[in-house]
Amino acid sequence: MKHNTNVKYNTLESFVSTINDLGIELIIDESLRNVRKEQLETLIDKALQNKNEQDFKRYTEEYKHLEEFLVG
Repeated sequence: MKHNTNVKYNTLESFVSTINDLGIELIIDESLRNVRKEQLETLIDKALQNKNEQDFKRYTEEYKHLEEFLVG
């Protein structure tokens, strides 16, 4: 996610509007990551049940990447 931080604001209202838009975007991004984490948990469980090591590794790597992004 790339944001233009070099924008000049003519009014306080436009500044607040931009901040609100960014906040909404962050909330949507976090929600999408959480939904994907839930999907990955199901896929990881299925990979374990099917003893599919390749899928297990792929899904756990993606899950760890999402966790790292959320934590820090």
